[in-house]
Amino acid sequence: MTLAEQEGEKVLGTDALQALCAYDWPGNVRELENALERAVVVAADSEISVDHLPDAVRATDAQPLVTNEPSPNPSMEVIERAYIEFVLTSEGGNESKAAEVLGIDPSTRYRKLNRYGIEV
Repeated sequence: MTLAEQEGEKVLGTDALQALCAYDWPGNVRELENALERAVVVAADSEISVDHLPDAVRATDAQPLVTNEPSPNPSMEVIERAYIEFVLTSEGGNESKAAEVLGIDPSTRYRKLNRYGIEV
C-alpha cells in the first residue's frame, strides 16, 4: 500500500512550497523524500503547510545582510547571497552584466542563482 493510499492525497500549501524551494537540501533527494513523507503523515487535513515540515527545512538562512540590528558574524553564504542580490539590483536585473561585475562566468552565475534561490 502506498503512502498516498494510506494517508489520502495532499497538496502543498504556498508557504510549504516556498520553504521547500528555499532549503539547500544537503541530503539531496532522500532528504526531500523523507521531509515530504513526514509532512504527509503529520498533516491532518488535505493541505501540507510549512508547520508540517521538519524544523531544518522551516529554518532559513536567508537573512538580510543589513538590518536595524546587525547579525553577529554572518556566514560567507549570507554575505555572498546579499552581494549577488545587490549587484543584480544595481545592474537592473541584467544577469550577464552582474556576472561581469562579480567576475564569474555564466555557468557559475547560473549555479549560484539556483543555489541561493535568487530569481531575476
